[in-house]
Amino acid sequence: MTLERQLGVGGEFAAAYVVAHEVAHHVQNELGILGQANRIRQQVSERESNAISVRLELQADCLSGIWARYAQERFNSLERGDIAEAMNAAAQIGDDTLQRNAGRSVQPHTFQHGTSAQRQRWFQTGYETAQIAFCDTFSTDNL
Repeated sequence: MTLERQLGVGGEFAAAYVVAHEVAHHVQNELGILGQANRIRQQVSERESNAISVRLELQADCLSGIWARYAQERFNSLERGDIAEAMNAAAQIGDDTLQRNAGRSVQPHTFQHGTSAQRQRWFQTGYETAQIAFCDTFSTDNL
């Protein structure tokens, strides 16, 4: 798997977090968030489009945290270390970490997914609150 081979991110729950993140994009699509954001992205500069992409990605991280919380509450399926695996995966796939690990300088205006710290924080927000209302990355100045 690419997560483990290329990024050094191991564990079943790290993979589950990535899948949950992708499913969250489907949820965004069903809620109309994705379509609206993509329409706006077509009308703005590349820098502004990237900023909208970051908000979409961080919201998907938050929604994946909600999924993790409900999976634990409903099925008691999380094992010791699972949340740490998700947090490590979030850290390894932050734009800043990916750029640094590729030997490039960190260029925030090119980010499309958010920093490692942002990705971790939004996953944790979803996990701790378990409420979609707390995943509104579009109404906050504090990403």
